[in-house]
Amino acid sequence: MSFEKDLRKAVESIDIPEELLPVNIEAMLRNADRSAQKNTSADIDRSEKITAKKTNRTIIMRTIAAAAACIALAGGFAAVRQQTAKPVDIESEINYEAVQVQSYDELYSIYTGIYLNSEANSETAAAENGDGVEIITDDTAITDVPAATETNPAITEAPAEDTPRKNIDAVCSDFSDADIVKSDDSSIYYICGGTLYVVSKDNMAVKQEITTENPPFEMYVRGNSLVLVSEEKASGDKSEDGRDHTNVVIDIYTISSDSLTHIKTYKQNGEYNSARIDDNGVLYLVTGYSNYRGAPLDENADLDNYVPGYYIDGEKHYVAAEDITVPQGANNTDYTIISSVKCSEPVNISVKAVLGSNANAFCSDDTLYVAFSGTKDGKSYTAVTSFAISESGLSYKASGTVEGELISRYSMAESEGGFRIACRSFDENGMAVTDIYTLDSSLAVISKAEGLLPGVIIGSVKFDGNYASLIENNRTDASLVVDLDQSAPVENAETKCFIAPYVSKLSDGLMAGITACEDENGGYNGLRLELYSADSGEKISETVFARFPKVQSPALSDKKAMLIDTDNKIVGIPVSSVNEFGVKNQYFVFGYDENGFTQKGVFEYNDIDDSYTFERAVVTDGVLYIIGSGRMVSVDLDDMTVADTFVF
Repeated sequence: MSFEKDLRKAVESIDIPEELLPVNIEAMLRNADRSAQKNTSADIDRSEKITAKKTNRTIIMRTIAAAAACIALAGGFAAVRQQTAKPVDIESEINYEAVQVQSYDELYSIYTGIYLNSEANSETAAAENGDGVEIITDDTAITDVPAATETNPAITEAPAEDTPRKNIDAVCSDFSDADIVKSDDSSIYYICGGTLYVVSKDNMAVKQEITTENPPFEMYVRGNSLVLVSEEKASGDKSEDGRDHTNVVIDIYTISSDSLTHIKTYKQNGEYNSARIDDNGVLYLVTGYSNYRGAPLDENADLDNYVPGYYIDGEKHYVAAEDITVPQGANNTDYTIISSVKCSEPVNISVKAVLGSNANAFCSDDTLYVAFSGTKDGKSYTAVTSFAISESGLSYKASGTVEGELISRYSMAESEGGFRIACRSFDENGMAVTDIYTLDSSLAVISKAEGLLPGVIIGSVKFDGNYASLIENNRTDASLVVDLDQSAPVENAETKCFIAPYVSKLSDGLMAGITACEDENGGYNGLRLELYSADSGEKISETVFARFPKVQSPALSDKKAMLIDTDNKIVGIPVSSVNEFGVKNQYFVFGYDENGFTQKGVFEYNDIDDSYTFERAVVTDGVLYIIGSGRMVSVDLDDMTVADTFVF
């Protein structure tokens, strides 16, 4: 039997003394905090490095915290900073608000309560369902929604004109402009085979090659800063299930005329969730940190067991206690970690964390929202926490909750300073319904449209001004349009939507999308470039090209693979197909106007394998650079002729 189970059994078998009643726990924790603060510099100066030394907590403090946690089992944890604590009946629901943690001891007691509560719930569920019996959850009803790919971060894009309308997560527009190819006035930067190549625009010669310890998977260029993003497996630092820990690594370089100079490495606990960079060169990074704890009630536990960490040039720090938020209803020990990193000298880093959430995130120009769903007393809920973002860093704004489970990361939006979120709940007949909430800046509910489309499983919601289009799983048109000002469906609403999995903006009135032409056997034998009206979503025209069996294009699933150059009014698409001689690699270039597309050029190479497949293209100074796994081609846009070719 585990230590936690032994402790729970021991506590349940004795009478809790008066000093451990809920009304007195706050005082004891507060006194212990004062004692700990005298001996722990980490809680005095948040900017000071916190070492991995074990906290100065005594065994009796562990017992007090454990008892407090056990008392909280029936209904979650109580906010231990509540100014007027009152005795509660542990059989009844305990209500609490969001907690801004003030010390590691307070965090420890809260974390312990959540840990024990979640373990007790899992044991109860196992007993009720029996060993070896699959537990069917609501998630099984929505398995038709494709999972997001690595190219599609979970930070949802703020509403924009090129926001996709089709219910396919894996190919939705993403907020981040990170990519494997970037350029500036003098160079092209390209990640290939785990190496960053810096290529001169003048002669297409490689000026510099950078290989990091972990292969980068995306990068940003802002001003004179270049940022590489990678993940590392921290071997030797195992989670409870034996897996290596994961850190997301940010390497920052200064760009000069001759070379890149490394200036800072930042690492953050957790697996990559999302990232974006703003016009000021501030990177916002979101990671999910879960299952990294040791047994938190072990008397030898230290900060690594319950506090997320980060590294600056190899020096480890822990997220300061006062930078950790526990939203109302938190019921697991996952963390969402959010950081802002100013990517130029002097580099400035701000780190926050949300306990109880390995969450979805939504980012606007000035606010980052973290949302997660849970269950309490048999009812689902969604908690939202917001942070103000600026060049100076992150700061906590507000927390709030709504009823129901978040539909997907594509069911959140910001509008006129408020926040909108769509959730799934169940009516009195047990039918799934959709509820849409509008929250104010303090995340309090100011209006809602509830009970929409009973029995219909909605996979995403498109917000457009005061209207919300509810899109059913495996559908491309809206099942219902709701006027959020009136909290009511719109009668006879126009619900036509784009056919392509995603669309890209060409102009204020035009959108482009790409689809595959399928043969009778379900294979692809061509590609279709489609032009849409941005207002109605109706198709204006289409152009079929690359009519080859088993034709492939990364643009079918990765929006960044399609080049959209609005200055020169061209669209570029990489294409490949396998034949008896090897692989045919092509790059198609189309011009466009309000009537449709016109093919301007196609650049073709026949290779023995797929080592040279085209992936991206960029346009600078009237030159189109087509870039693939082992080849770069420069094309003069005036006459669409190849100027130079470079093989990596």
